[in-house]
Amino acid sequence: MSVQMKRLFTYLEENLEEILMVVLLGAISLVIFAQVIARLFNKGFPWAEEFCRYCFVYSGLLSAGYCVRKGVGIRVDALYGFFPKGLKLAIDYAGKILLTAIYAYLAWGSIGLIANTTNLSTAIQLPMKYVYMSIPLGFGLGAIRGVQDLVLFTRKTFGGKEGE
Repeated sequence: MSVQMKRLFTYLEENLEEILMVVLLGAISLVIFAQVIARLFNKGFPWAEEFCRYCFVYSGLLSAGYCVRKGVGIRVDALYGFFPKGLKLAIDYAGKILLTAIYAYLAWGSIGLIANTTNLSTAIQLPMKYVYMSIPLGFGLGAIRGVQDLVLFTRKTFGGKEGE
């Protein structure tokens, strides 16, 4: 594999969710701006609201992987600070395992929803299975990032080097 391909894969591995979210939120901004301008001339796009809603759904679900990758999550720190270091480590590890398992379960469980859907969206006439694909994609990326996070956390915690 060439050096450029390795750099590209490394860049995508580090920034995939962020790139996709920026593209989706940029598309939302452009379509809403165009809709506002069109309405100034008593025109409008009947599909604009639906398109923006679906981009927002994809962006929201793709953020699951992004949050895992960046280590951003919700945690109640009121008691956490009083625990000894070993217990904090166990709680962190258990939390990472649980989050990864939940993401994997949601990704796997949502596949049946896609297979059984034949509806079309109202304005765009897009098959809703493409909209519902955001669920396994988002949670699947979250599960993949969770496994990566577990591996890095284990290496860092138990003596391995983080970059190996």
